[in-house]
Amino acid sequence: MITRFDDGLPRLCEFISEEFGAELLSRSAILRDAGGRLSIVLPERKAESELERLALKLSGALGAYARPDGAIVDSEYPGAQRLLDEAGRRPTTTVGSFSVKLLDRRIVGSDWLRPPAAARGKAPRIVFASLKGGVGRSTALCVAAAHLSRKGRRVLTIDFDLEAPGIGSMLLDVHELPEFGMLDYLVEAGLSNIDDEFITELTGDSFLGAAGARVSVIPAIGRRTLEHPENALAKIARAYLDVPQENDPPKTITDQLADLLARYDSLGAYDVVLIDGRSGLHETTASLVLGIGAEVLLFGLDQPQTYQGYRLLMGQLSQYRADASDDWRDRISFVHAKAADSVEARDDAASKFQALLNPLMLRPQVEGLPKERLTENDFDLDWQDTAEVPEEDLLEGQVLYVLEDTRYRQFDPVADRKMLDARSYSSTFSSLLDYIDSIAIEPSSDDAEDQQA
Repeated sequence: MITRFDDGLPRLCEFISEEFGAELLSRSAILRDAGGRLSIVLPERKAESELERLALKLSGALGAYARPDGAIVDSEYPGAQRLLDEAGRRPTTTVGSFSVKLLDRRIVGSDWLRPPAAARGKAPRIVFASLKGGVGRSTALCVAAAHLSRKGRRVLTIDFDLEAPGIGSMLLDVHELPEFGMLDYLVEAGLSNIDDEFITELTGDSFLGAAGARVSVIPAIGRRTLEHPENALAKIARAYLDVPQENDPPKTITDQLADLLARYDSLGAYDVVLIDGRSGLHETTASLVLGIGAEVLLFGLDQPQTYQGYRLLMGQLSQYRADASDDWRDRISFVHAKAADSVEARDDAASKFQALLNPLMLRPQVEGLPKERLTENDFDLDWQDTAEVPEEDLLEGQVLYVLEDTRYRQFDPVADRKMLDARSYSSTFSSLLDYIDSIAIEPSSDDAEDQQA
């Protein structure tokens, strides 16, 4: 039987468990190289003859997915302790019934290996993401920016879709387009100094601010790139590169985005940050979903390809533990885009979106809980040892919706600013805007506004 990629890791785990037991497997370091070939470092010394015999046997089981030299080594192998130490710092990966430490070497996509970052920043960060284009993601961001501005919130919007920019042309008049954009920031961060002057030239003020609080925009493409379009693809080719550090690991695109957000956070100039992502499971999607501690809105139509794509994403996310003090799963919400007026149809779609969260719900381990086990003596009630609390009750994933509205098919608020008038969008986007309010506007502020009204 030919071993394929999906077979390799489970077969290695079963093999090692049968030979040495699951406990030793859990303390070992499994290495998957950039080509997908597997090897394992055992944390205990073994006889050389035994290792050679088992390595030959494992190679037969894994085929092309076994490392040709040293498929099984022990703690005495050169460099083995360094790998064991590195694995010890990594979160556990679940492979069938096994919990293992996996060092997954990737040339691209390494940011998908990061565990979700904790919520951070003084200003809430809200990510608008999707797996496919044409779902109204950027339109929804513009509506949210207009809504928050009218509520008196200073808004920073960022276009992180470098290859299909949109926010800049939607929210900025031509003469307000800043000198630089996110593309320039990522290129310059790798080579030159990002000083205060550059930061100033990275944002433009949107016309939305005329009807409320300030709305600033960091477009994907700035004026400089539009004046030199021949350099655009050359910049994109370099924007995703890691930035070498003298004494630290290289900075990935996630690190660079986090640095930029921290810089704006320190200025205290904004109350909320809205970020538009690129469609698909791109490296930049990992930055937004995992890397910046943001509230994540995942947009999609009620179509089979939507659910199929998001099952892949949830499969990756299910590998990460939750922290009892900051459960990243609570920050994941789906937005049913272009939803029908029918309540029954929306409820049906909501159940499908909700089901996508099942892999996250089935993850039982929550870090940060007290180590002491409570007993029936700790509670003044009848204790039932067999009672189980449904995980669904502990994790209620949110499913929002945006109604189908033909007026927004040709969305160009620069030319037709009535499209971002509250009377135009309030009913279509009400479900989403209620959620935005719950994140970006404090209840005390709502009370104050109600009293003023």
